[in-house]
Amino acid sequence: MKDINKNDVIQIVPENKWGGCLAIVSEVKSWGVQCFVQIPLQGRAYYRVNWDEFDFIGEALYVPQE
Repeated sequence: MKDINKNDVIQIVPENKWGGCLAIVSEVKSWGVQCFVQIPLQGRAYYRVNWDEFDFIGEALYVPQE
């Protein structure tokens, strides 16, 4: 398991249908992470990605409220 934590920012790899998107980790699982992309005026769109489907970018400075 990689050193990924809740509220880390990841980028989904191009081969994935969400490829290129930046997302914030909401849960770390044994198979990968659950993450979300914030959609303005609509809320969060959640997505699950395996360990090999994303790269770590950094820790989020600001996390949108639910």
